[in-house]
Amino acid sequence: MGVLLITGATGFVGSQLIEAVARNGLRARALVRKTSDLALLERHGVERAVGDITDPAALRRAVEGAETVLHLAAATRALRAATFHAVNGEATGRLVEAMEADGERRRLVYLSSLAAAGPRRDRPVRPDDPPRPVTSYGQSKLEGERAALGSVTLSVAVLRAPAVYGPGDRDLLPFFRLAQRGVLPLVGAPDRRLQLVHVRDLAESLLTAAASEATGIFHIAEPRAYRWAEVVDLLGKAVDQRGVRVPVPAMIVRGAAALSEKVARLRGEPVIFDRDKAREILAAGWLCETDRARRDLGFEARVSLEQGLRETTAWYRAYGWLPPVRE
Repeated sequence: MGVLLITGATGFVGSQLIEAVARNGLRARALVRKTSDLALLERHGVERAVGDITDPAALRRAVEGAETVLHLAAATRALRAATFHAVNGEATGRLVEAMEADGERRRLVYLSSLAAAGPRRDRPVRPDDPPRPVTSYGQSKLEGERAALGSVTLSVAVLRAPAVYGPGDRDLLPFFRLAQRGVLPLVGAPDRRLQLVHVRDLAESLLTAAASEATGIFHIAEPRAYRWAEVVDLLGKAVDQRGVRVPVPAMIVRGAAALSEKVARLRGEPVIFDRDKAREILAAGWLCETDRARRDLGFEARVSLEQGLRETTAWYRAYGWLPPVRE
């Protein structure tokens, strides 16, 4: 496979990918900022290229000699929509240009999001369905997809992931903490269906795509869809609490998101929970067809939600993110 260049290697998914790279004995280089925590990369002997994903010169230096690029770097929270578009859309276009200028045929695996396709309730969204993103983040990831797939010289695979969870995830940690207190929040309609993916499965799918020649868009998720009520019940089971389902009406979710967004703007700090995030949480359903990934990439997610939630709970407790269960 030659040298792998990984962007976003120090993030939640990227850290799991670095572990997978090390397990498979692959040679990797990571594009990192000066402020990044490099401990994991140093432990596994990963080469570093210092620079920002938005800097064309840094991108040209980073891609030099890399046969395959796994592009994970992304803005997932921002005070302004312009930040999403600059990082997720425009910077991806610059990365494509840098790879094309480096010569020869290269492989690009772009980690996108199901947010680029938009929610779907009646049936799983297919890779060739017209995309209908409902958030600025989703629109910016769609821009990144189009920049990647628009290349005429690169071999490109776009992997769309739904909500990602697992050891090291901070975004879903509040739900685990509520569940440990016996509160199982039923946000919006309890029969809303969604698919998720464990971070270990997602990391393995990235390496599978890197080694493949298949091109186009692929959805990476546990094939099974869950009702939201099932998700919170499994969460309670994972933290060893029976818990009480507590309905959270859509109006409260939207109000809390607007307040959170206002506070964030006053502080000048982006937060994960804003009105766009509320729109995603309250969407009718997040369903995707995973047959193409199984057929063309030879990949299928193996970690069930029940298993994955238990593993995540154990990790949180081991690292002090969740208190131990009292006897």
